[in-house]
Amino acid sequence: MDLKELREKTKLSQAAFAKTIGVSPSAVASIESGRMKASAKIIDAVKNIHGEVIEPEVKKTKPAEKKDKPASKKAKPAEKKTKAAPKTKKKAEKAAPAPKKALPRKTEIIIQSPLGGEITPDAILARLSKDVDSVYIRVDQNKAYWVKGEEYGSVDLW
Repeated sequence: MDLKELREKTKLSQAAFAKTIGVSPSAVASIESGRMKASAKIIDAVKNIHGEVIEPEVKKTKPAEKKDKPASKKAKPAEKKTKAAPKTKKKAEKAAPAPKKALPRKTEIIIQSPLGGEITPDAILARLSKDVDSVYIRVDQNKAYWVKGEEYGSVDLW
């Protein structure tokens, strides 16, 4: 089974599937299109999380496409040599570092309970047993709800 078949079987978008296995959506897209080979880490993550073994092989392109690409690449460097001076100057101008901006000051956020207690976002994150993707705070319920991939849960604030 390849990655795309498994993702479609699980009915997840590339972004959602990528999140479940801990990679970027562009990595999933590259593997599905055949531009990139699935690494051992990705293969293991898919096996552990989804219980399926995927094929690591890159899809092979047609022989005609391989012949056309190198020929067009050989023609381009000759054109670049004649126009190199103006392009180099433009690249140098773009590469110049922008003037440094002052860093914004740190803003402290304090969440207040209707009952009078206070808590900071850092204190909430410290109460969680793992890194999470997002946290939703409900002071009226005295809860912080968290999401990590397909998992979710809550912790008491006060």
